[in-house]
Amino acid sequence: MRRTLKGRAGEAQVGRITPEMTVLEILCRHRHTEEVFRQYDGAAVVCLCCAALFDAVGETARKYGLDLQGLLASLEKAAAAPPDESK
Repeated sequence: MRRTLKGRAGEAQVGRITPEMTVLEILCRHRHTEEVFRQYDGAAVVCLCCAALFDAVGETARKYGLDLQGLLASLEKAAAAPPDESK
């Protein structure tokens, strides 16, 4: 069961990923978002799943000079997609 959060206008937002969530929290809730973090490893010049596992994703983006809005959009897209059953 997915948690439903209320958005600004009162609309329900299922499983929304926020800048305050840690990398670990995102990975635990949406395992298939690991691929997104791996795609950002090159820009960060570190393994984000290793170096920033316990950090908020907003702080991680600031610390490593990443585009926070792009990262959040990519994470949201991955979280909304059904898991690939072939892997």
